[in-house]
Amino acid sequence: MMTPEEALAIYQAGPEAAVRVLLEMDARLDASENRVRHLEARLAKDSHNSSKPPSSDGLNKPKPKSLRTPSGRRTGGQPGHAGRTLRLVEKPDHTVSHPVTRCAGCGNSLTGQRPDRVERRQVFDLPEPKLEVTAHQAEIKTCACGCLNRAAFPPTVTAPVQYGLRLKSVAVYLKEYQLLPFERLAEIMRDLFACDTFSEGTLANFSAACSQRLEPIDEIIRAQAAAAEVAGLRRNRDARHRLAALAPHRFDHLADLVLRPPETRTRGYGRRRCAAGI
Repeated sequence: MMTPEEALAIYQAGPEAAVRVLLEMDARLDASENRVRHLEARLAKDSHNSSKPPSSDGLNKPKPKSLRTPSGRRTGGQPGHAGRTLRLVEKPDHTVSHPVTRCAGCGNSLTGQRPDRVERRQVFDLPEPKLEVTAHQAEIKTCACGCLNRAAFPPTVTAPVQYGLRLKSVAVYLKEYQLLPFERLAEIMRDLFACDTFSEGTLANFSAACSQRLEPIDEIIRAQAAAAEVAGLRRNRDARHRLAALAPHRFDHLADLVLRPPETRTRGYGRRRCAAGI
């Protein structure tokens, strides 16, 4: 900072000295202002107005701005919209009675008195997720003629101990349609349904069995799709069959059926198939 004595010395040195000092000070001031503007511009940059990654924004992230334009309507359900809410059902699965046994005012017993009215409240909840074990017992009888007779088990009961169709369907649905990984799905089945022996190999067997049982349906859809004419897709090495928009089957379902070879449709393809096919 210039002192009063230094300023007086410049004044006494004459006009040329004063002009020279003023020009030098102006140049330094201009350089300082340019540097300040450059630093402020650097501080104002973030992932939205530069090539910087979002992780560099730190805690000073700008408030996100929606690209949607205001519609002028109030939030929530609009007039004429048929809302959906829980409603009381006439025949609940379980009924729990809460009796009044004693008067809250005088303490008299009200056990034998009929209620004036009953207030209803209903709770919608999931049943306890646990496995139900059904034992199948097939009789074996020997006739007087010496013939040994055995009762037949249901076609779906093929092993001494096995999982049922409903559990298999749920497992294949979660894996193939909801795209849960093998490890996570096996953990879910053990945690929710106490399937202690459920493993990734078990789930792979379920998916393979589902794919095998649905092969006849696949063949029907593939035959219909291959016989249909669809513009833009021709029979060649890349697209071996033509597709058809056959309701109610989805287009991507047909694309997997007719374009992917059978040997590649055991895993991954089943997410578009019905888990009930096990």
